[in-house]
Amino acid sequence: MLNVLSYNECTASCNFHDLPDGLEAKYNRYEPNRNPFLIPREFLHELFDLYQIPEHTQQWLIHGIEAIEQDAVLFHFTKFLVDDMCSARNRCDETHYTNMTPGCMKEYGELYSFLLLLACVNPSMQRLQERSVPKAYYEQIPHQPLKVQLEKLVLHGDAKVHDFPWVMNFYTCSIFLLDRFYFIPYRFGDSFTMFRHVETHEVIALAHAGEEFRSDGQRNGINDVYDPEGSFTTEWQENDIFVIANRINPMGFVEREPTPILKAEWVPVLEQGDMLLALHIPAGPGYTPDRLKNSMAMAIAFYDQYFPELAIRGFWSASWLYDTRLGLVLDNESSNIVHIQRQFYNYPTMEGDGMLRYEVFGDWKADPVLNPGEWTTSLQKAAAAYMKTGARFNTLSMVVLSEEIEKIGLNPYIKASDIEEFLQTVDSHIKGS
Repeated sequence: MLNVLSYNECTASCNFHDLPDGLEAKYNRYEPNRNPFLIPREFLHELFDLYQIPEHTQQWLIHGIEAIEQDAVLFHFTKFLVDDMCSARNRCDETHYTNMTPGCMKEYGELYSFLLLLACVNPSMQRLQERSVPKAYYEQIPHQPLKVQLEKLVLHGDAKVHDFPWVMNFYTCSIFLLDRFYFIPYRFGDSFTMFRHVETHEVIALAHAGEEFRSDGQRNGINDVYDPEGSFTTEWQENDIFVIANRINPMGFVEREPTPILKAEWVPVLEQGDMLLALHIPAGPGYTPDRLKNSMAMAIAFYDQYFPELAIRGFWSASWLYDTRLGLVLDNESSNIVHIQRQFYNYPTMEGDGMLRYEVFGDWKADPVLNPGEWTTSLQKAAAAYMKTGARFNTLSMVVLSEEIEKIGLNPYIKASDIEEFLQTVDSHIKGS
């Protein structure tokens, strides 16, 4: 019966709240498995022993699992969700999984999201075993969020999963800690193309046409700040001989004057659809160019060996830490934040300064201008002073191509002339220049 149930029949029976869009086509390709258990009981009891889970919490979880397994349609559809989630990240599938509750679960529905994630652990590990990935790379990955989640269950009876899309990376063993940084596959999709000179090997990024920027080279409207008089729109002219487009300065802004390149001298090295590794920064010491270089080298070797089909071209990341405006308020000689920025090809995004407000001042909506507070760190004081001038920070993204890993520490993309142009351009929309 379950083999012939349509997607609509399943979802109607399960009555999900917040089911992601775009699943029907994948469901129609899904080949059901006959596993009688959603989560192997041996694995479950190993967790109970490892974390010394009290009996009443054990029974709560077991009853929740059994409630799913005893509903034939819900069990079938949950196994489909597990199958899709386990491979989603390596497919760079952008399906937005988040907390889900099936209305058909009259009891234990609050456990469903956690149990769905927990059910991903074993099949994800089996997939890695089939690739001959050593256990040391992944056996501790799910325990990052799992320890916190089980503590919430035991101490507060709280089953809600915080930041489902992020912790899904860990439960599906899709993210790897290689030395200092986390890595996970990412399909590049931003509106520019990178080229490399065939002789000098210099790299240039050219913005695609039709995007509006302020006079400071940041996206018009970021942080709700517009530049009606000084804004410009990117252009792209191309024929068999040349491309003329607006260069992205690797200090993280788009230049107003277009730059011409000859196709015979410059070859594309990063285009939309290419595969990169997204780099994530865990808290802690060691945020240095040396550790960055070592982590990136390890990541390329790891994915080349165990995921060769991905054809990784380099790295991508987005963070408040990459905002080159921080170089205006930090000591450029001693700051690791600035040292790391200088190893990247930085570029502007539409993300404003919310991430910086949260990470530096403790709240996404913190306003150090209206509410000065008692700032204690040098970064807090410097950032607050800068914002009091009317200026705003931005979240920037970065790219590092694989060929530049060996040059990390030597500022592979940013030249002195780029820094000089940045200093002349930054906040020009405020200065009116």
